[in-house]
Amino acid sequence: MDLLERYLQAVGQYLPEATRDDTIAELRANLLEQMDDRSESLGRPLNDGDVAAILLEHGKPEKVALRYLPQRSLIGPTVFPFYTLTLVRVLPLVVFASAIAKGIEFAASQQESPAHALGSFALGVWPSLLISAAIITVIFAVIEWALERGKLGAKWNEWDPEKLPAVKPHVGSDPSPKSMVKRVIDLSAHCLWMAYVLWVPWHPFWIIGPGVFYLESLNVALAPVWHVFYALLIVLLSVQLVMKLLALSSGTHRWMKPLKLATELLGVVAVGMIACAKELLVAANGSANLQKLAEVNHAMSLAFRIALIIAIVGLVKEVWEYANRMRVVRQMAF
Repeated sequence: MDLLERYLQAVGQYLPEATRDDTIAELRANLLEQMDDRSESLGRPLNDGDVAAILLEHGKPEKVALRYLPQRSLIGPTVFPFYTLTLVRVLPLVVFASAIAKGIEFAASQQESPAHALGSFALGVWPSLLISAAIITVIFAVIEWALERGKLGAKWNEWDPEKLPAVKPHVGSDPSPKSMVKRVIDLSAHCLWMAYVLWVPWHPFWIIGPGVFYLESLNVALAPVWHVFYALLIVLLSVQLVMKLLALSSGTHRWMKPLKLATELLGVVAVGMIACAKELLVAANGSANLQKLAEVNHAMSLAFRIALIIAIVGLVKEVWEYANRMRVVRQMAF
């Protein structure tokens, strides 16, 4: 049965998502029927070698998947599943790489607004996507040509059912929860961090970390934008504290993940407000070195812009994984 599930998994990765479950169910029923017939004819239960022989007769997973895919003309049917799978996996990486490049450009710029940077990225990513898709298409067209005109085709069709990868956990399954010890440690660390932040009003520069000693020598003060940032940070830490306290209780909290995403969004807003501020530090008195002040403001703004990019990427990843999990759960429900 493990070998059968591995085979069905290998076939399923090339099937359209809308019909994948029905197709896999049909294949499973057909193969189980063949296995029952073979077992009855042999007069004994099947072993792994018998199952592997049935799967070999049934066909290579890629070719089996082709029976359920529409016929294409641009890319031949032999490599079409690999072609579509490559597009699905490579094009998001192109978007991600373009986003990183634009993010670095935005972080280094002091004049460009976030809205302008986002619009520029949305317009500029399309040429990269089209060029990447064209290159992939040409590569697979050449592969198809080579398979049809050489010994490569025979090699291509060689496969061993017993070497199929192990069955992966269902994509909709929830990750295993943290142990009680880890949750207590997590709560304790959060309380220490929150105590540190609450002490900041008596030592304002502590919010910046080790740079406090350098800033104190420049005769500068925090800009007003830090007061709003600090208020948002307290709200964020308070909500996270409640979440961590509730996590100590037993049971499943379905609202925990959406609330976690909401707090991460609040964190992105807070970091974005600092990253887009024109001034993070202001002169405390007339003896402040304005040139040094401008350099420090530039360095801090650059650091927070990089932090904003990282936070946005992390949030998008979390939202994508959560939306994908919820989609699978709804499909299972119906």
